[in-house]
Amino acid sequence: MNDEVISRLLAPVMRGVRLLFGRGVLTGTTDTMKIQNVQITGMDGETFDDVERPQQYGQISVPLPGAEVFLACAGGQRDQAVVLVVEDRRSRPTGLTAGDTGVYHHEGHRIRLTKNGRIIVTCKTLEIYADEGVQVDTPEAHFTGNVTVDKNLHVKGNVSIDGTGRSQGTFTMSEAVIAGITYSGHVHHDNGEGSKTGGPENG
Repeated sequence: MNDEVISRLLAPVMRGVRLLFGRGVLTGTTDTMKIQNVQITGMDGETFDDVERPQQYGQISVPLPGAEVFLACAGGQRDQAVVLVVEDRRSRPTGLTAGDTGVYHHEGHRIRLTKNGRIIVTCKTLEIYADEGVQVDTPEAHFTGNVTVDKNLHVKGNVSIDGTGRSQGTFTMSEAVIAGITYSGHVHHDNGEGSKTGGPENG
């Protein structure tokens, strides 16, 4: 059996192998269905409509037009294509450390999991909506900017203030120590006479 005969016999097989996989450019996305569908233009101009794009459980995304698509075709049938991977080199973060993982948006905000137990969130605005509550269990929390509390603030431990303070409301305290003197029990001389006044009284 010569090479020509072998090539002729293998031609259908090789053609089927070439049809198993493909790559192209995303042209559109339909995200209203149970499984996201996309439209793709292949490298040779071949068009793919309503191609299913399965996503990992718990993860969702809608890629931008122009992203690169890698697909597989069951049995080499081009009308049975399914998306394997979508990549967008225009916005993918680079320069990560080996072992890093993350989630990113094409506008630049992202979540990065890196070494030494660090999670870095980079964004313009961070919004948290919790119906029942938020608990932060950490030895220390540090805010570098201003903090505004719209409702009540309950502190069980001590409060230390290095700067000045201002109040537009009323403070109710069981005791106060000002400049080392207990406010509720302090006395002073009564108009220069030898006797001393009593402590402050409720007005």
